[in-house]
Amino acid sequence: MNENKKIIEEYPVGTLFDEEEIEAVRRVLQSGVALTRGPDVELFEKEFASYCNAKHAVTVSSCGAALRFATQVLHLQPKDEVICQANSFWVTIVHLLERNVTIKCADIDPDSLNIDPEKIESLITPRTKAIYVVHHGGNPADMDPIREIARHHNLTVVEDAAHAIGGEYKGKKIGHDSDIACFSFSALKNLCTLGEGGMFVTNNDNYAEMAQGLRTNYPYGKRLKRTTSDLGTYPKPKSPAFMHAGDAWDYDWIEVEEIGSTYRMSTPQAAVGRVQLKKLDKFIGMRNQIAQRYNDAIDDILGLRKVKIIPGCKHPWHLFSFFLNHETGIDRNEFVRHMENEHNIRLVIRFWPIHLGGIMRMRGHNIGECPICEHVWFKEQLALPISPQMENWEIETITNGLHETMKKLKKKK
Repeated sequence: MNENKKIIEEYPVGTLFDEEEIEAVRRVLQSGVALTRGPDVELFEKEFASYCNAKHAVTVSSCGAALRFATQVLHLQPKDEVICQANSFWVTIVHLLERNVTIKCADIDPDSLNIDPEKIESLITPRTKAIYVVHHGGNPADMDPIREIARHHNLTVVEDAAHAIGGEYKGKKIGHDSDIACFSFSALKNLCTLGEGGMFVTNNDNYAEMAQGLRTNYPYGKRLKRTTSDLGTYPKPKSPAFMHAGDAWDYDWIEVEEIGSTYRMSTPQAAVGRVQLKKLDKFIGMRNQIAQRYNDAIDDILGLRKVKIIPGCKHPWHLFSFFLNHETGIDRNEFVRHMENEHNIRLVIRFWPIHLGGIMRMRGHNIGECPICEHVWFKEQLALPISPQMENWEIETITNGLHETMKKLKKKK
């Protein structure tokens, strides 16, 4: 590696901030409003729901929190099964593992990196409750056949849309037709709410109401209205609010099904999110320009291929993935090493197949379960840095590096 040259790698922040975001934080801090339940929170929810053309949007502390709520609003139990694509992120399944839900891994389409709808139906049993879909890198999954399968079997579709803010499936924003869609506003995303944050988007009134309670420590289950408001010899005060007793005066609980915790988004985060949302399409346009230059270079290099995007869909390019065709005989890992050692370009490859993770193997999953995902991930999948912060010289260095690397490695064969 040339130690005198800057390493071109993934930027630690995936968006751009300027004085508007700084002013939004200043406005909130100087206003004296609550920092956890200020007016910007509800406004951000309304604006995000409008952007997606969805019925409800509930701010949360992270996409992981939104995914946790998905398991809770569906009341998933150890006896239940869900289907999840094999190249999901760990956070997609961690709350399923926590509840001892059985996970059936579905293989992927080797060109889109999304779940292959044709691999779903054979995994469905009477115990199946949901299909978990990831829009890999932001590339919209083929939702029509997935939703048709879900309707036929009375299943809920949970979309891990962490990468897909601003993405469109056949002209409709991700979240528009969703049972549940979970978005991320963490540091690397196209929209960032000061490092962490997320949104639980749904068109189901009950799911939305429950998510709003879960993020603020509410329990859910069965309870009975009490015939008296007194507790033994202690009478209920005319105004018991100062006691923070919740429903203790008025209800007796029979069964607790779900308990929430503190998963709220702060008011300054929401204020920044509102500013970022107005700029989101601009940021996606900047990423699209970079992706187009990468794709043009890939088109010119025999042995590389682009990610497949469904016609009529819009990829927001959170990640830029592409492939080294295995038929070239070039080792994918050698390609990665050459790009870094000779061109100072550091590639990051996501995501390790979930069925091969240590805990999943402990639970009986193993090699060969999803052969297409395994082949693509270990032999072909690559990714390039992409960010609206990138400078022209970085993009040129990367495209030139692709050409030179392929030329050099082909000569070695």
